[in-house]
Amino acid sequence: MTTLLIGTTGMLSEAAKHMVQAAPGTISVVSRRADTFSFGDADLDDRTTSHPVDWQDQAAFLATLDAIASNHGPFTQALVWMHGRDDPLRAHIAHHMADDSVLVEVLGSAASRPGAFGDIRVRQMQASPHIRYRQVLLGFVYDDGQSRWLTHAEICAGTIEALSSDETVTVAGQVEPWELKP
Repeated sequence: MTTLLIGTTGMLSEAAKHMVQAAPGTISVVSRRADTFSFGDADLDDRTTSHPVDWQDQAAFLATLDAIASNHGPFTQALVWMHGRDDPLRAHIAHHMADDSVLVEVLGSAASRPGAFGDIRVRQMQASPHIRYRQVLLGFVYDDGQSRWLTHAEICAGTIEALSSDETVTVAGQVEPWELKP
């Protein structure tokens, strides 16, 4: 059993910690800063393998995913934060997911637009019924006449909500009205 964490060493570190606390098995962290990352919990850190690779280096990233899956089996759950679409990389992650696994992808606010990447990704993942796909769309907060982007705590709260929900898409903050975004 392996949990895959991609790009979760910064703003998503608390959501990643929440995801792995009750999960058995190996925790594989893939990130540019994976070799310096710590959960701050000795038990979790002892189960963690670090893979300092940037997802933008496609060859190294794909080789790393293959090596993790080969050494630790398919991924039973994954939390992924990658900018942009990069369909081949996302397809490779899905390829290594176990039956009845959970894949949570965090996407930026532009993916929330009708017909944008968020919608496309949901349709793509419907072709993989063995994966329980969850998508977190990052929005913004509009309060007292001011707009701002979400804090790390708000992003993690939305991600944790998605982990415990049966909903395919969870919006952290708000994405409408679009004209009010910061």
